[in-house]
Amino acid sequence: MCIAKGTEKCKMINRNKLGRTLRTTLTTARVERRLICGLLPAISHLEKTPDEVVLCVLPTARPGDAATHIQTVLLQAFCYENYIPVIQVDSSDKLAKFCGLSTKKDNNSCNCAIITRDVTLPISGEDVIPLTENEQFLTDFYECTLEEFPRPVIELPI
Repeated sequence: MCIAKGTEKCKMINRNKLGRTLRTTLTTARVERRLICGLLPAISHLEKTPDEVVLCVLPTARPGDAATHIQTVLLQAFCYENYIPVIQVDSSDKLAKFCGLSTKKDNNSCNCAIITRDVTLPISGEDVIPLTENEQFLTDFYECTLEEFPRPVIELPI
């Protein structure tokens, strides 16, 4: 479902609270064991059950890492084909922190995070995956910014 640019919903999105909303969403998903961190675990999960994923979070690409860049581009394409919103963030270190990864070695492996659906929320008759309020806010932001170039990058709070 795409939202036409310029609708009231798009005008109502407060971009100043995106970072805090994403932090809360990542933290909640981690506590509820719905957060998968790392490129390879994310790809593995997406291969098996792409319909269970509600959001993909990617940090901006690090210069000089061509292999990760190629994998990330392919992951974005896969998400786009499967109608999975992709949110880009400013820092892999901050993303690693919110994923619960603490060591520098772990931070290097946090070049992607996906959030799976909340199984406690019932699926409606139309097979629409139910979203939490924060997930819906982030999905609305993604849909409203689909045509923006360059893609907006959310600054995660410290």
